[in-house]
Amino acid sequence: MFRATVTPGWDLDAWRAQARHAWEAELPPESVEWQADAQGELLAAAAVTDQPGRRQGLSVPAEFMAFAGSVLCHRDAGRHALLYRLLWRIGNGERALLDRATDADVHRATRWAQAVRRDTHKMKAFVRFRQVDGEDNTYIAWFEPDHYIVDRVAPFFMRRFAGMRWAILTPYRSVQWDGTDLWAGEGAQRSDAPADDAEDALWRTYYANIFNPARLNTRMMRQEMPQKYWKHLPEAHLLPDLIREAGRRVREMDEREAQAPRRRIPARKPPAP
Repeated sequence: MFRATVTPGWDLDAWRAQARHAWEAELPPESVEWQADAQGELLAAAAVTDQPGRRQGLSVPAEFMAFAGSVLCHRDAGRHALLYRLLWRIGNGERALLDRATDADVHRATRWAQAVRRDTHKMKAFVRFRQVDGEDNTYIAWFEPDHYIVDRVAPFFMRRFAGMRWAILTPYRSVQWDGTDLWAGEGAQRSDAPADDAEDALWRTYYANIFNPARLNTRMMRQEMPQKYWKHLPEAHLLPDLIREAGRRVREMDEREAQAPRRRIPARKPPAP
């Protein structure tokens, strides 16, 4: 048995380096144990990086590497091994493997990639920055992603909030932007981020004013904004009351519309002959 260690576990370049060594050493998937970071579980196994190369590196379709980058961000511990198995099969003649949606390995990896994309979308939508007391233009946000997506999402926030200093804290990883450089570090605790700030009240006022009770669909709302995120969203504190009052507000809107005087539009005169 051979050992392949990917550090950090979601890093595409780190996985690719290990996979290249394993491929060139002709190590079949069942002979390689994969682990994220140096966990010390497989110290007795020989590292794939120490094995002599027996063949040249492998050229794979570009879409495979992009696909692998998403899959690696999934939390499932089997993601590294699954990707190497796909790589092994592609290298041994199944060049169109990713097009076979019914293949068990492809199907599983696709589900993981889709879960990562959903989590990425949620992070972009639900991160809320709060100002640090006594610091002008410095903000911190707390977020709890389902997967290892912080590094891939950070450039989005860097571009969107380039003019302010900010940090996003999560349980496994933190990222910080000082207006010039973006860097990542260790995870944090919820208490490390501000609990509230003056802008939360403004955000709640804005949300209450744009909320349309006539378009309320609680099932769709919970699907698009799962309750696990509510505790971090200023506007979420309003949702129970807004939902409870939605029926009454719709009836009032209907009554006002029925009572409103209807403006009569005069008929157009025919043009003179």
